[in-house]
Amino acid sequence: MQRLFGFPERPNLAARYNIAPTTDIAAVRLATEETKEKQHYFPAHWGLIPSWAKSKEFAAKMINARCETVAEKPSYRAAFRSRRCLIPANGFYEWEKLSKGTKQPWLIRVQDMPLFAFAGLWESWKSPDGDIIESCTILTTTASNSISFIHPRMPVILDPSDYDAWLRCEAGAELLTSFDADRMSFYKVSSRFGNVRNDDADLLKPLDPPPTQAQLL
Repeated sequence: MQRLFGFPERPNLAARYNIAPTTDIAAVRLATEETKEKQHYFPAHWGLIPSWAKSKEFAAKMINARCETVAEKPSYRAAFRSRRCLIPANGFYEWEKLSKGTKQPWLIRVQDMPLFAFAGLWESWKSPDGDIIESCTILTTTASNSISFIHPRMPVILDPSDYDAWLRCEAGAELLTSFDADRMSFYKVSSRFGNVRNDDADLLKPLDPPPTQAQLL
């Protein structure tokens, strides 16, 4: 993460396999005027809390922001203008709706980017008790053709060459597009993912094992 995002911090981050909304996640933003380095790591509450929100519970409704309306919606427009961030990840889950109300989770990754970043926004909120909470949201767009059968939306994945322009708010809607479908890889995973208490490496295992050599003959 340090090599890709260039921050000076050395956070002691545990491996995570099932990160749920409304928990703290890793994020990267531009340095403040008081610091020298260009980009910095910070922990952010996943679920944006606008400065005018009455309570922290507002965050549960704000885990994602649609890129089509982010510049106009009161909850997001100020952050879109001046408080952008990167959300590091090496994959994300989506649920495919099946018949009779059942759902199947899939793990989706980028073939040539073992670590990448979602486009995000951040805010700083002061609680009635005076506590400062920094929060974030992830922008979403229309899903790439290859994964649209799983879910019609997907997080906005930025190309590393666009990180600086995004953080400096020098680029807008032209970056908020579907990721290259040919670069996506995806497979079914266990429904254990649906329980946030499950946070282990077994969640990454394909539900359907690859065919053996005998099956391929």
